[in-house]
Amino acid sequence: MADSSLYYYNLVVNPKKSTDLTLAFSFYEKSKKQHELAGDTLKVINDLRFMASIQKKLGFLYDSESTSIEALDILNTAKTDDNVIKSKIGVYNHLGMIQREYSNYDEALKFYNKSLQLATKTADSLTILNNIANIYLDQNKFNLAIAELSTVYKNSLRLQDKKQIARALNNLGSVQARINAPEALSNMLEALRIREQIKDNIGMYSSYKHVSRYYQDKNKTATALNYANKAYNVAKSINSANYVNDALSQLIDLDKNPKVVEYKRLSDSLTQARRLGENKFASVKYESSENIRKAQESELKFKTSQLEKEKEERLKLLYMSIVGLVTILAAATYFVLKSRHKKEKLLQVYHTETRISKKVHDEVANDIYHLMTKIQSNNTIQETVLDDLEHIYSKTRDISKESSLIDFNNNFKDTLEDLFLAYQTNDLSIVTNGLHTINWETVSDLKKTAVFRVLQELLTNMKKHSKASITVLKFQKNNAYLEINYNDNGIGTTLKKHNGLQNAENRIVSLNGTITFDSEVNKGFKVKITI
Repeated sequence: MADSSLYYYNLVVNPKKSTDLTLAFSFYEKSKKQHELAGDTLKVINDLRFMASIQKKLGFLYDSESTSIEALDILNTAKTDDNVIKSKIGVYNHLGMIQREYSNYDEALKFYNKSLQLATKTADSLTILNNIANIYLDQNKFNLAIAELSTVYKNSLRLQDKKQIARALNNLGSVQARINAPEALSNMLEALRIREQIKDNIGMYSSYKHVSRYYQDKNKTATALNYANKAYNVAKSINSANYVNDALSQLIDLDKNPKVVEYKRLSDSLTQARRLGENKFASVKYESSENIRKAQESELKFKTSQLEKEKEERLKLLYMSIVGLVTILAAATYFVLKSRHKKEKLLQVYHTETRISKKVHDEVANDIYHLMTKIQSNNTIQETVLDDLEHIYSKTRDISKESSLIDFNNNFKDTLEDLFLAYQTNDLSIVTNGLHTINWETVSDLKKTAVFRVLQELLTNMKKHSKASITVLKFQKNNAYLEINYNDNGIGTTLKKHNGLQNAENRIVSLNGTITFDSEVNKGFKVKITI
């Protein structure tokens, strides 16, 4: 594995910063395109599997599902060999985990069984059987779960795999605890002992969490809190944002404050409702490629029939429309001239902005910088004067940057990604969805300019005022229109259109687009742009 691939692989497996997963997703998205051009099918599938894993970790279940299906479609047309079978096992297993998140237990079992049918290695089978047991646990079918996990435990003993043995014992004890089986706690503690012996930190985290929940169910809060804190300390040592977040969630569960309990309940129910809402739009997705092609052929025949009918109607309307043709042409000429005039005005504004930016940079900013350099050697000048000059220089440089020339020779998607990276920090994660699906070559330079400037204004506004930790930008094509949805989790505001937001609105309206702002105190900031 190349050094860069190993680096991004580690970002996916063990993300340590809020930006790790988004950086890794960008890498695998670009890698997929390169491998598609090179015709390397297996590497394309590998890239898609990493992308799906990242999307699931970020909470984008529907996107993760779609990416997995894209990989499955390619696998179904590929020549069967060991690598293809191994990839299918992984994709089916991943789809099973997604369906479990949706609470679609029958669908999840269907995918796990497909994965199990392909698995030839005992280790792969044990992982899938463990996942099947989790489904039975979710359905409160405890005896079925215990039966599966007992099988996993016996096979793990045969393999002499201590990590598998500990996992099977821990999961078995967790299910046994649900039916108050006397051996439940001893099995979990034995799993913990093995994991501490082999220094399996991730396994130790799981054991601490399960033992904590055992004591929580027994209303032994102090002991439960002790193990929950041990889980938190292990999560910190792993240095994984996902594990730390999960550990904090367990600690919140143990907090008896009524408001905290209510918040956790509402948060969990909202998360589940969102997932179920996503799943409603996920129709029948997993039929064979042949069935999908048949459906597409049927749809094509229907559309062809409709086109024939529309053609007959158009012929009838043609004779009726000749009389009004001159009027329509006149009206069209008027609107074309009006649109051309508007376009010329917009171009004039754009060139004026660029000219002013260059003049500010070349003349004002450089003069201030030279003045600062000149007076720094003068000890009689107060330090506050230098500070003021530096503040003025920074503001001048920022004004120049905000109005600088946009290079349309490069891929506009890359230009936008560079813009987002400029605002992204360790404390702020900027997530994009659908950016790569837009064919920017079909978008005019005027619209690109408006999009760039408006997003720049929104991100600047967010950075100065919102205190957000996550900003999501969703791009999609809706018929002939480009739709952009901006959403951050900042402190929100009582909405007032100051100069920046007013300028953003003016840019969009000037192109016959629409922009709406939605914000309340402590409820983040939302913007919808249609252009």
